Order: sequence, then C-alpha cells, then structure tokens
Amino acid sequence: VIVLRNAPKSELVNAVALITWPALIAPVVGPMLGSFITTYLSWRWNFFINIPIGIAGLALVWRFVPDAREREAGKLDTIGFILSSLSLTLLLAGLEAFAHEAISGTVVTLLLIGGAVFGLAATWHFRRADTPLLDLSSFAVPTFAISTLSAGTAMRVAINATPFLIPLLFQVGFGFDAVTTGTYLLAYFAGNLAMKSITTPTLRLFGFRSVLTMNGLLASGSIAACALLSPDTSEIIGFALLFFAGLTRSMQFTALNTIGFADIAPAQRSSASTLSSMFQQVSMLLGIAIAAALLNLSQMLRDAAAVGLPDFRLAFIMVGLLGALASLRFLALPPDAGAEVSRHTPRPLPGRSAKRS
Repeated sequence: VIVLRNAPKSELVNAVALITWPALIAPVVGPMLGSFITTYLSWRWNFFINIPIGIAGLALVWRFVPDAREREAGKLDTIGFILSSLSLTLLLAGLEAFAHEAISGTVVTLLLIGGAVFGLAATWHFRRADTPLLDLSSFAVPTFAISTLSAGTAMRVAINATPFLIPLLFQVGFGFDAVTTGTYLLAYFAGNLAMKSITTPTLRLFGFRSVLTMNGLLASGSIAACALLSPDTSEIIGFALLFFAGLTRSMQFTALNTIGFADIAPAQRSSASTLSSMFQQVSMLLGIAIAAALLNLSQMLRDAAAVGLPDFRLAFIMVGLLGALASLRFLALPPDAGAEVSRHTPRPLPGRSAKRS
C-alpha cells in the first residue's frame, strides 16, 4: 500500500520489481541457509536466527517507513473481520496440515469445508455492507481479476510448488545431503536476481499480455523439465535448468504483481493490496498441498512403501501442465493491457488503423 500510494504509474514496474525481491529470495535463501545451520550448528538455530533479523527489520521500518495514515479511517467492520479471519485461518490450517500429513484426512476436509463456508459468508457480507473491511470492487477490474484471482492464482500455485518439490527431489529422490541441495538452490536464487535488470525493458518491448503468456509457458516448461533430472545428470545441466527456472519465475511474479494494480483506482488500492496478499498466501500453501497430493497419489498408484523418483517426475509434469494452462488464459487480456504502466505500444493488427478510439 505504501508503494502504490507513492509510486507514479510510470515507475510502478520498477517499484513492484523491487518489492518482489524478498518474496522471491526468501523461499530460496531460507532452505539454503537452513541446511547450512542444520548441518553445522543445530536445527534450533533456525528459530533463534529470527531474533536478530526481526530486530533489524523493526529498526529499518522505524527509520524508513513513513507514518502515513488514512484521513478517514472509518468504522471497523467487525463482522467482516471475524468471517474473513475464520475463513483464512481454517483454509490455511487445512492446506498446511494436508501438505505435511499432520492430522487425519477427515479433520483436514472439515477445516477446508469450514474455511470455504466462512469465505462465502464473508463475501456475501462484503458485497452488502456499507463500509466493508474489504472492497471487492477490485475484482471488477479485468487486469486485477485475471492476475490475482483466476489465471494468476493458478500460475502462482504451479510456481510455488517448485521450492517445495526441488529440495525434496534432491534429498529424497537423489539422496543428496542438505548442503549439496542448498548449492543447487543457489542457482535458482541467482536466476531470480539476474532477471531483475531486464524486467522493465522486456515489458516495455512486448507488453504484459505477451510476457505473461510466453514467459509463463517457459516457466511451466522449466518446471516440467525437472522431471528429466536424475542423480547422473551433469551438474552444469542441473544448474542451468534451475537458473533458467529462476529467471522465468522472477519475470512472471513481477509481471503479475504489476499488472494487478495497473488499473486499480486510488480508493481501491488498500483493499486490492490486501486481497492480492491473501490470494498469494493461499496460492503458496495450495501449491505445496497440490505437490504433496501428487507425490502421495503417485506413490499409492505404484503401491510403493515410500515416495521415490517416479513420483517426483509425475508431480513436476502435472504442475508444469497446470502452469501452461494458466499461461494460455492470459491471452484473454487485450494487447494494450497495462500499457500505461509498461509503456508498451502495441502494434496494430493487419488491416486496422494504428489509431485507437
């Protein structure tokens, strides 16, 4: 919200690319740092390390984040808060428990059903309340709806499944130790960073529609290609594939996060930002849950005692297919979608005037 309030549309791509870095870096650096700490210190230090990081974060917020406030805060929508909180809590708890097989399937099902019921009730309330906690009018904006709710969520689910599958592939499927696995993840992390320097010119040259579609297909292809990896695969090939996957992941997330707010009105920014964050959190856990379900389903079909390499291959292929289908959905965007933000000038179709009404 702070960034959206202060960044002009012409600088939105750069601003969103910058604030997307932590979301891209953390899932890759975390396991790599955690594997080092677990191997050479103790697993307990994975929790203690949050203390100095948290203190540093608080100090930086105090120093740099402006004390910006809404002029008219309005009355708290207590009913909407309770309904939406219960929905998200039950949904996220159910997905988390399912992904890690923490509790029985019956309890997981009840959690997910309860979350869905409260979510429907919250939606019904938000559409009728005078001052709702969340303004759902953002979903009437096509670019926000497709990048946040439909194709965007499906694409995020596919991409977010990979940081869960890749470390397990190397450790469970290949038998690598934690440090070797972390080294491979470093290539993934490097790809995330390397793409940042060319994100803005790429969007300016091709536009959001083409980038989200073509880059999404490339990202999905790189996910599916992980099914071809084996313990005997050359390290160079493995590093190159993960580096490329990191490149496409970074581009796709930046493009999704940017176009989502390209056409959002100032009055909608606060709720739109909250809705976007909510769906990103759900898609993160949903990606893990789907990946875990695919592994377990494949194991059951093989009647195997434990998850093995064939199960990972099926999971990567199916997740890649999900991403590819989501990528094709972006073709529904008009060629000039988000052009005010990307500053892309679409080429006129053959036989049509270059002027637009």
